[in-house]
Amino acid sequence: MFRSLPLAAAAAGVAVLASIAPLALPAVAVAEPVPAAAQSVSLHQGAEVITGRATELYPEGIAWDPTRRAFLVGSASQGNLSVIGQDGGIKELAPSIGMVSTLGIRVDVARNRILVAYSDFWVRQRLDVGDQPPTSGVAVFALDTGKLQRKVDVAGGRGRTFANDLTFDRRGNIYVTDSVSDTIQRIGLDGKVTPVVTDPRFAADIVGLNGIVWHPDGYLLAVRYDTGVMFRINPNAPAHRRVTEVKLPRPLVGTDGLGLRPDGSLVVVTNSIGAAVGVPGGVDAVTVLESKDGWRTAGFSKRLDPWATQGPTTVAVTPHGDYVLSGDVGELMAGRTSDLVTLRRIPGSESGGYGR
Repeated sequence: MFRSLPLAAAAAGVAVLASIAPLALPAVAVAEPVPAAAQSVSLHQGAEVITGRATELYPEGIAWDPTRRAFLVGSASQGNLSVIGQDGGIKELAPSIGMVSTLGIRVDVARNRILVAYSDFWVRQRLDVGDQPPTSGVAVFALDTGKLQRKVDVAGGRGRTFANDLTFDRRGNIYVTDSVSDTIQRIGLDGKVTPVVTDPRFAADIVGLNGIVWHPDGYLLAVRYDTGVMFRINPNAPAHRRVTEVKLPRPLVGTDGLGLRPDGSLVVVTNSIGAAVGVPGGVDAVTVLESKDGWRTAGFSKRLDPWATQGPTTVAVTPHGDYVLSGDVGELMAGRTSDLVTLRRIPGSESGGYGR
C-alpha cells in the first residue's frame, strides 16, 4: 500500500472516505465483464488485458488462485474479498471483516488458506470508529469455501499501525510488513505473533516498508515505498547481520507490490499515487530485477516506464503470465469515484510459464 500519514497530513489525502459507504457493512461486488478484443483469446493462453467493473471496490492487493483459475482481490474501501475471473467478471467471495481495508493477499494452496493483511489506518482518520483501537492484522480464510477462519492481531496495542503486505515461508509462517513500524512480525501456524526483526531503517513518518516476498533460499525481500530501498532479511541470522541493503542500480521509489517468479527474478510495481499524500518521486512503472549473488545486489532486466495503466499497485504471477493490478486506488485518494478494475499482463511473461 502507498500511504501511512501523520494525522495532520491525513485530511488532504483521505477526504474521499467521507463519501463512500460505511466500511463495516458487507457489500457484494458483482460486475459484468467489459468487452475487449484481447479477451477473445483462449483461457489457456490468457488475455493481455482483463477489465471488470465493481462499485467502490478499489482493490489494492491481488493473488492468483490456481484452484479457481482466477484472481483474488481485496478492497481498500469495503474490507471484503472478491474473485475476478479471466473474463473480467467480479463477485464477492467473503464479506467485509469490519471497518478495515483488505490489502496484501497470498494463496497457500498446501494449507487451504487465503492470507490477507488488513488495517483500519485509512478508516480511522476519517470516520468515527468508536472504541475500536488502531487495528492491523492478518485474516485467514479457507481457500475452498472463502469462510473466515481466524483474525490475528499484529497491532500489539500500538497507537499507529498499518499492516500492509504479507508473505509466507515453506513451513507456513506468515511475515507481515507494517508501513509505520520499524518491525516485521511473524505469525506461526499456532497464531502466535513474534517480531522477526526491528531495525531503524524500517521506521517511517509517512510510509516505509510495503511489498514483501519469501525467497525459497530462506530469506525475505522487502522494499520501502518512500525511499525505494530494498532489504534482504534473514530471520535466522544473528541479530546484527539479519538485515542488509540490496544494492540496486537506483532506488525504486514508489514500490508497492512485489512478485517472485519461479525463475528467481522479481517483479517490482511502482506507482505515483503517493504524490497525493506527500510522497513524491514514484512513477507508474513495472521493473523486473535479477540477482546473481543471492540478492546482495540486483540489476534491471526489464523496465516498462510508464506502465500502460495508471496507478498499478501489485502483481500476480500466474500460468498465463504476470498480471499487474490497477484498481483505481489513486482515484479514491483524489476524492473521485471509479468502478474500473484493470489487470494487464507484462509483455513477454506469457512465454515463460511463470506460476505453473
